[in-house]
Amino acid sequence: MTKSRHFSRRTVLRGLGGAVALPWLEALAPLRGADAKKPPVRAVFLYHPLGAETTAWKGVTGEGKGMKLTPTLEPLEPVKDQLLVLDGLNGRPHPASGHNRSACLWLSGAPAGKADSWGAETDATIDQVLAPKLGRGAAQPSLELSCTTVGNLMHAMNLSWRAPGVPTGAETNPRDVFARMFGDPKDDAKRKSVLDVVADDAKQLKLDLGPTDRRRLDEYLESVRALERQIARFEQDATARPAPPKMALPDRPPQSVREHIKLMLDLTVLALQTDFTRVLTCALGDESEGAEGTTYNRRLVDLGLDKSALSAPVDAKYLGWGHHQCSHDPKPTLPIIQAVDRWYVAQLSYFLQKLKAIRDGDGTLLDSSVVVYGCTNAGGGKVGGWPGHGLSDVACLVAGKGGGMLPKPGRVIEFYGKDRKNSNAGVPLSNLWLTLAQMAGVGRKEFGRSTGTLASLG
Repeated sequence: MTKSRHFSRRTVLRGLGGAVALPWLEALAPLRGADAKKPPVRAVFLYHPLGAETTAWKGVTGEGKGMKLTPTLEPLEPVKDQLLVLDGLNGRPHPASGHNRSACLWLSGAPAGKADSWGAETDATIDQVLAPKLGRGAAQPSLELSCTTVGNLMHAMNLSWRAPGVPTGAETNPRDVFARMFGDPKDDAKRKSVLDVVADDAKQLKLDLGPTDRRRLDEYLESVRALERQIARFEQDATARPAPPKMALPDRPPQSVREHIKLMLDLTVLALQTDFTRVLTCALGDESEGAEGTTYNRRLVDLGLDKSALSAPVDAKYLGWGHHQCSHDPKPTLPIIQAVDRWYVAQLSYFLQKLKAIRDGDGTLLDSSVVVYGCTNAGGGKVGGWPGHGLSDVACLVAGKGGGMLPKPGRVIEFYGKDRKNSNAGVPLSNLWLTLAQMAGVGRKEFGRSTGTLASLG
């Protein structure tokens, strides 16, 4: 293969006003020396909003490809051998205001006394602790995304925090995320594709690549163009609809929750694939109360779920209720809650399958990533299936191998004490964050309300 072109670790395709980073290519491997077969480790944190009804997560048996999943987790069948189901971790206690001050605690487990000026206990989150270590060499140390544009409660909307009282903020507009990664060619991304302005550079690069790399580059560039088309359609739908009443936000809420989440997950994959960032948080929803269009009010129809499939176990009067309203009357609406939980799990599965399909070194992008999926709150057991306000036994899944940090996925790991029927032994979620920090080489001896590490992950 001809090597007339100069390759480097940060080789990009360039054109007037635009630049496109490259995915992993065999032609770049010799320049990485000893690291050629060791892609960087990525960490992704996906947030399941409003808590999960965790009794429906129970009963997973077996290991690897022989795992038998519960109905709520069945969408993960194609990637089950890459999963760790962490059963029995406890969320961090939060004030009686419930959801309003819970999202901010998921990734920090802030210790008592770390109160900010609003009276909420907040602290630096695990993503921001990992970013300086894992993000070294990436275009951006971390990226924060959110799949909701409605709400104004800081502690309910922000997963990522730099310090007590200092949220990192989150991008909610897919076009803004795309522009951060690729720029707006000639400042007019709506009329000209970023790929059009780098076309000549891409054509020249292909002359220096072997057939496998050419195919991989074509697939990658097509995924970029497909995202541009999706974003254009997304914006057309949004501008065709009036803003909701009493809202003064510059961005209207998306017409389709499904499309918004899919776009954000596609952008997440692209951000990891191009090494734009290696640490990323994405909230599939938030904990804001009130206004129409919030995560609280997502209904079966908003998620594309067939109401008729639930008409037998659920009275018709409940089928139009929002997610949060159902959780406050869980006995007659439990099938709705579990259907919504399964839908969110299906979005996780979509994301993991995309990572698994992308080559990264000698493995896949999923092999070199750690993906944590979960929430701050739980339901089931003593709270009778009421998601959102229980703190023991929160839903938590970990996927991927983290470049070897997690060598044995495809398992259920329990963290209960001897008296499982009456109490959780008190293993805090913060122990997971401390474990990941130490595995990544961050010198921490404690994190949030941690009491130790989870040795069984290794």
